[in-house]
Amino acid sequence: MCRCTNYHHSLYITRHDGIILQLCYTKKQFYLINYFYYLDTMKKIILVIALLILAAVSTIPYWTGIEAEKRFTKLNHKFYPAANMKLVDTTYQRGWFRSVAQSTFEMSEASNTAANDGRLTFVHDIDHGFLPITDATIHTTLRTGSDMEVQSTEGSKIEAQASTQKFLNNIFVSTSVSEKPTLLDMRTKVQINGDTVSTLKIPPLTVKYDKAHLQWQGLQGKVYTKHNLAAVRTEIHTPQIQLETDKGRIVVQNAKLQISVQPGADSKQSASLSIADILLHGKQTPQVKLEGIQVEGNNNIVSNKLMITVKTGLLQAQVGADRYGPGYGDFELKNWHMPTLSRLQNTWVKTQNQGLPKEMAMLRLAPEGMALLKHSPEFAITRLNLNMPEGEVRGQLWVKMAPFEGGIFALFNPQLLINAISAQLEMHIPQALLRQLTEETSPGAQPTARKTIGQHLKTWVEKGILIPDEDNKDYYRSQIHLEGGVLQVNGQPRPIAVILPD
Repeated sequence: MCRCTNYHHSLYITRHDGIILQLCYTKKQFYLINYFYYLDTMKKIILVIALLILAAVSTIPYWTGIEAEKRFTKLNHKFYPAANMKLVDTTYQRGWFRSVAQSTFEMSEASNTAANDGRLTFVHDIDHGFLPITDATIHTTLRTGSDMEVQSTEGSKIEAQASTQKFLNNIFVSTSVSEKPTLLDMRTKVQINGDTVSTLKIPPLTVKYDKAHLQWQGLQGKVYTKHNLAAVRTEIHTPQIQLETDKGRIVVQNAKLQISVQPGADSKQSASLSIADILLHGKQTPQVKLEGIQVEGNNNIVSNKLMITVKTGLLQAQVGADRYGPGYGDFELKNWHMPTLSRLQNTWVKTQNQGLPKEMAMLRLAPEGMALLKHSPEFAITRLNLNMPEGEVRGQLWVKMAPFEGGIFALFNPQLLINAISAQLEMHIPQALLRQLTEETSPGAQPTARKTIGQHLKTWVEKGILIPDEDNKDYYRSQIHLEGGVLQVNGQPRPIAVILPD
């Protein structure tokens, strides 16, 4: 019999012993029961989703490790060969949160040497991180020598064995071999978009080899790399470099270098270098100090042709008690065929490794050199200005090679090469400076280079190549034009022999 006369809903439940129970509830209670049932179900669903998300997130370091290994392999097979380094051995131990990698290289020039001292070993300690909360980081160290082993301990230390220790004893005199001097320490952060930022440091080093003594006050810098090496920008600074030999001493103060690279079919590179001052102190020559040095350059490769533009600036030069400056020089290279340049470089490296006599080496280089000239390379000094106490020296030079027949046999017929050259030279030199350089002095009174320049200028004056400037009586000038084997000097036709050294 139903006893739920005052309730809107009832529910009959049969117990295990057969007794039937009647549950009575109002409409409001009915909604509450359904709400709590729905809430309990949602909690279970949310818990399952959270567990799935947590499982997916926990794989982030693993996938980061896979990507790091791909980049490591790409770096070994693309970047280092481009730097003229040959891969000798490589290992990679990948874990879930951390990996350790090692690569041993040797410089291509040292590949034919008997010793292995030219080998370099990079060790990478990779923390996979937990993107996007924490970036992946890579701790890289570079040490010299080939007989090295990696210990998978914190910091990935490298033990140098006997043959490398002997080499280090001869080179690094600032530290003992037991201190395991590090050539490079670099820490790289990998961002979530794939870009990387590397902070590098080279400790102060003292290197003594034969009669050369190098003191380097360390180096700091950063390397910014876009995803897939689409662009690389490097910033480097060193406070001081000092080199001393039996000939004298060179000191470079506060040098800063910036390099930007965009790899690809049409590769583009730009660089800038600034140096506070350079001191050259020869034991038998006057002291030379160069201040405020600026160099900016860029190059790109279009259709296998290399184009280079360089701009230089010098605030002041001091030679003994004399001061010069400021000075500027702008240079250009155009249409230099890259495949031929690469072959020429490789041939030169082989001749150096083989220790060939100079004449034999030049004979090996001649075919590639002639092949390079057939691609119409150009060279130009678009601006050359230097302020001297006597006035300003100015000049411009342009040289272009036209295609020619004969190949290597043109060496035996110089007229073919002369006919292929197009060149133009303009220069202005103060009369007082010209007089000072060309006046007769007793032997040994001037440095050899200065005497040689003076002798050439004197010969040019005698041959009418350098003549007084009609527009400025305080200057001498010269205009030389060569086209199709025809030479004109200051507007007058002259034989080629007039500009050749006696």
